[in-house]
Amino acid sequence: MSSKIKRSLYQEKDYYRGVYESHPKEHFSAFRRDYARVIHSASFRRLQGKTQIFPCSESEFFRNRLTHSLEVAQVAKSIATGLNSRFDLDLDTDLVETAALCHDIGHPPFGHNGEKALHAKMREYGGFEGNAQTLRLLAKTEKKVFKGEGPIHSGKDNRFGLNLTHRTLAATLKYDKEIPSYIINSSDRPIKGYYASEKAMVEKIKQHVLFGYPLDALHGRKFKTIECSIMDLADDIAYSTYDIEDAFKGGFLDPLSMVNAEEKVLIKVQQQAELDGLHLSITDIKAILKSIFEGIIDFDAKFDDVYQQAKKLANSSYLRTKFTSNLVHYCISHVSLNYDEVCPVLSSVSLEPDVYKQVEVLKLFVYFTVISSPKMNVVRYQGREIISSLFDILINSQIETSLLPEDVGEIFYAFDPDDQVNRARVISDFIASMTDRYAIELHNRLTSSSVQSIFKPV
Repeated sequence: MSSKIKRSLYQEKDYYRGVYESHPKEHFSAFRRDYARVIHSASFRRLQGKTQIFPCSESEFFRNRLTHSLEVAQVAKSIATGLNSRFDLDLDTDLVETAALCHDIGHPPFGHNGEKALHAKMREYGGFEGNAQTLRLLAKTEKKVFKGEGPIHSGKDNRFGLNLTHRTLAATLKYDKEIPSYIINSSDRPIKGYYASEKAMVEKIKQHVLFGYPLDALHGRKFKTIECSIMDLADDIAYSTYDIEDAFKGGFLDPLSMVNAEEKVLIKVQQQAELDGLHLSITDIKAILKSIFEGIIDFDAKFDDVYQQAKKLANSSYLRTKFTSNLVHYCISHVSLNYDEVCPVLSSVSLEPDVYKQVEVLKLFVYFTVISSPKMNVVRYQGREIISSLFDILINSQIETSLLPEDVGEIFYAFDPDDQVNRARVISDFIASMTDRYAIELHNRLTSSSVQSIFKPV
């Protein structure tokens, strides 16, 4: 592949929206307008109250979904800028940044445990999945644009969410698969994809983004744009590095506990990596965990010196920042472009093999030592119970004695009581939009025996 690529990645239909808009005096691009709509949205602001790893109530230092999304956006933009320079691409960095800012916007309170709880409740109604919810939120439920006489009129859903361009929506579509309308299996693991309710919209997005490309050459291929691929990779890079910094600060990890990890933890990492298609020995995993501290800790020194260096890294803000910055820069500088000659929009990015192994090992190590730790399991259990209970209470809300906020109730009661699929989806949308604290407070108000203020809005 030539190091310089001249073919544009964009064409006219990329800029189409669900509802036509005219901006004759627009001084910035359609993708920049999308960026502005996202950062000014209520759902984006609410990310500050949603858990990344550690509960938002623990400390302002720890990352939440908002700060994580900002970091992913910065990494994604750096990757795109580098690719533009190296290969003479015309990647729109506003579009890449917007996709990254959006990547977690549909995730519910309490992280992946909230996602599992909602999926369990929505199994009979099309399931719940964070990425599918992101697309639904941006294209339908976020309150900005609707057509006709109201958001829901005569049983018809007229909402268009933020009315983003189809290319921006495509950049958030990580999984090109329709989630079944009725999920038979009893697993609490959400199915990756998009909801059946968004199928027609997804088909239209594909038609516009792939317009002009030979359909026979695209048959059977997964739809994932280059901007989506960059966002996905940037998320992995940020997750695998910055979460370690939080784990150091929280006292869950330190350099010595990582390089001297228990055998049972290493086996779990190895087994999950194998399931993910990555073949690593225990020796490989140990070497990777040791290599990330290269240049910061001299493991050949005396034990007391190694201990002091490790302790200093875990406790020093300066060293932690240097450590994470080095890891992120190392990853970004080892990104490869997999250019698609037939359909450039479906080009992808990846990490060089050794760097990919490092990122995957760090992700799995954090999961098994921090996210799945007994301390965190208590929080995870609480979150799942709260979401399950809220769903059971709210789905049975009656118009005469409504427990729903006025704007949510307006949509919920617009659907016929027999339309359980749409009614369940409205409740799912509402719960998914909550912050951790709001979900806890609402649950307490609905279930606690203590008197709550009637003046606090629902």
